[in-house]
Amino acid sequence: MIRKTLISLLLIGTLFVFLKPINSTMISVFNIANAPVVVTKGHYGTSLIVEISFSDESLMDWLKTVKEPYPLLLLDTDWIKRSPEHIKIIQERRLPTGLLGPEDSIEKPVNIDLVQKDIDIYEKYLKEKPLWFATRNHQYSQDLQKSLFQQQMNMLSPSLIWQGEKSPKLQKGDFVFTPLRQDSSFTFKELNALIQQNKFMSIEENIFGYKVQTKKSP
Repeated sequence: MIRKTLISLLLIGTLFVFLKPINSTMISVFNIANAPVVVTKGHYGTSLIVEISFSDESLMDWLKTVKEPYPLLLLDTDWIKRSPEHIKIIQERRLPTGLLGPEDSIEKPVNIDLVQKDIDIYEKYLKEKPLWFATRNHQYSQDLQKSLFQQQMNMLSPSLIWQGEKSPKLQKGDFVFTPLRQDSSFTFKELNALIQQNKFMSIEENIFGYKVQTKKSP
């Protein structure tokens, strides 16, 4: 009996060792693939990604009240530099963020030095390197893909773009991008309605099937 009990405890302990890292999700940096790839869909649900390059008073209210599961916020560096109070709220609430980079294309590749400057600005204000990255036009030259992959940043592109129209028909795995710019045609009331009408999940849960939580400070 004692032997069986010890064997059972050993098996439980072994499972705990292997399962705990997945469920506690103490993951700070990872690459989705072992080669540069632009990810456009997940597998387990739908995720909302908000591109932020403009703000007014309503954005601050939204950042203070948006509920879990939080959308991924892709932040423009010019916006980051002029929005310290917004950044403070984002950090206090631990809202997930990534970097919204410049436009890129195969025909006109972006200057990698300019992208690196954006990465450095993000790291200066957010105190960590961005894990997620998207260009403004969602295109990627080979050099940019290689550079971001080497820095362990994951490249995203939308399954569809929502700009205030009626609730879109979503498919499993979709990444729904919504650009918050000065000329955006939607209101935060409409954005909240979109969130309420759909069971969005974090982008990590959509891709991997489990939640990734930020490590709490002591």
